[in-house]
Amino acid sequence: MNLPKVAPPGLLLSALLAASAPSQAAEPDDSPVLRRFALVASSNNGGPGRVPLRFANSDAASLARVLSSLGGVHHRDILLVSETNRSGLQEAFAWAKRQIAAERRPRVRRELFMYYSGHSDEDGLLLGGERVGYQELRRWIDESGADVRIVVLDSCSSGALIRQKGGVHRQAFLSDASTQARGHAFLTASSANEAAQESDRIGAAFFTHYLISGMRGAADANRDRRVTLNEAYQFAYNETLHRTETSRAGAQHPAYDFQLAGTGDLVVTDLHTSGARLVLARDLFGRIYVRDAKSHLLAELRKEPGYPVELGLEAGAYRVVLDADGRIFEAEVVLPENGRVEIDKSQMAEVPPLVSARRGDEFPSVSQPPLGPHLPPPRQYKDVSFDLVLAPGVRLSGQSDRPIRNHFVLGVVGHSDALRGLQLSMAGN
Repeated sequence: MNLPKVAPPGLLLSALLAASAPSQAAEPDDSPVLRRFALVASSNNGGPGRVPLRFANSDAASLARVLSSLGGVHHRDILLVSETNRSGLQEAFAWAKRQIAAERRPRVRRELFMYYSGHSDEDGLLLGGERVGYQELRRWIDESGADVRIVVLDSCSSGALIRQKGGVHRQAFLSDASTQARGHAFLTASSANEAAQESDRIGAAFFTHYLISGMRGAADANRDRRVTLNEAYQFAYNETLHRTETSRAGAQHPAYDFQLAGTGDLVVTDLHTSGARLVLARDLFGRIYVRDAKSHLLAELRKEPGYPVELGLEAGAYRVVLDADGRIFEAEVVLPENGRVEIDKSQMAEVPPLVSARRGDEFPSVSQPPLGPHLPPPRQYKDVSFDLVLAPGVRLSGQSDRPIRNHFVLGVVGHSDALRGLQLSMAGN
């Protein structure tokens, strides 16, 4: 079937696109400068007796691309180490320490974004047949010399990194670029005793996939074209939990430890710096999947009606799939360099269900959508009339093995899984 192609109305050279990422922006002489470095490590090999992972290296490469295009990290300030071992990771931290030390200047805030995808257990990272303990990892991170340290671990039992030292959630920061900002933010794909799962359908680990989707703009809750650390974490938390709560390995609960001093909010990506932007129109409603020309799934989100969602992508051809309560719509989109293309429902063609008969089936069955991962069954909610949410996972109503549906919520930093009524929150929804 020939899908409709959405052509851009022209190259929209916005003045906003002239503003580069924070590390590259032209600053007034008296303004502080942000310099961000990235250490991105991965290993599919967890050593003898462990099943090799499939997507650790590709997940790391995908995150590195987003940090370069949207995260304010110059390509020369990113070190990507794949299939690394203990000595390789230690050398990578030594590289980061040297780079950060070279930028020790007045009114310069230095940040380190460290990401790891691979095997781990309750005691540390597993790199081939070698181990890096969590205490040692924290020492390498602390000794990097960075004023702000953002650490993301997508590995089994990675929440043990946080448990090693009790974490206290404090207000995040960054948009003011204050040179007094100090501290760390740790995000882990799972709690201390959970598996971190990857999916053949999405071709990635759940947590990294949704973290990247969020960083591309799906997590931009206030639609200011900047994604903060809080927004990215809450989006990845909600989506990861939703997609794993019915899996055979069990629900996966991402965790965090924010210990930050400063004001404002920590911005991790800025869509103003994107090479091209895809805008999902306000009338679109349902599950959205965005794939590139090689059919790699780049972004996935639940699109609500009433407001547009903007995604930062590279120039090129994409296929957009909408799952609207079981009805599948598709369109091909071409994004030009520095262009902005909006797509709405009228530009998409409905795809008829594919009927096939499985061996042994008496009746034909409807296959899964060609580009949309399988959606779990409807969620069974626990109804709570009134709730107070202090932070993700910290609420007056206590822990629950089912998602919470509130009628009235007061929140500091947090969210409701579903809402029938009113929610007031300083951050999150």
